[in-house]
Amino acid sequence: MNSLIEKWKELIGQLEVLKTYYNRLTERERYIVLASGAGSVLFVLFIIYIFVASSISGMAQKIESNRKNLFKLQELQSTFDETERQVQKIENTIRMTSSDFQLATELEKIARKYKIVIESISNRPGQPTEIYRESQANITVKGVDIRTLINFFNDIENSPNLMRITSLQVKPDFKDASLLNVTFVVSTFQLKGTS
Repeated sequence: MNSLIEKWKELIGQLEVLKTYYNRLTERERYIVLASGAGSVLFVLFIIYIFVASSISGMAQKIESNRKNLFKLQELQSTFDETERQVQKIENTIRMTSSDFQLATELEKIARKYKIVIESISNRPGQPTEIYRESQANITVKGVDIRTLINFFNDIENSPNLMRITSLQVKPDFKDASLLNVTFVVSTFQLKGTS
């Protein structure tokens, strides 16, 4: 406490010395000192203003950047939720596929419905993934009209057992231009860990 009082007295003493020097100055010199002091105060205030303004500007930019990031995050969340719903729907369809489902047998059954003769059908393994086991059938059909082919493909894609046409080659039949020769690949999927 005593040290604080001593510092206060010392400061008052210094102010008395400055007051004495100021009183010795001529009127012109006093104006110069006052103008210099006012200029110094204004300069310090200007520096403080620039610092505060730049800080506020920086904060405004950070807020805007964070707002944009939040908007992007919400878009990504919506996309993720939609993708997750689609994956869940596909997995539910895969689970509903009967355990004795045979891809080639199912394709032949649909072909008989439209009186399509399958020239050749061969099974092959699909692309390996961590979650699904893919089976594929390579099918060749000759001499089929476009309407029958569309109905055939529609039944394959909308079967209660998950089947997707993953490759398709269509050529006109050389004997009859109104008919088509088609080679296509159909894939089906099972979750790994199921038989």
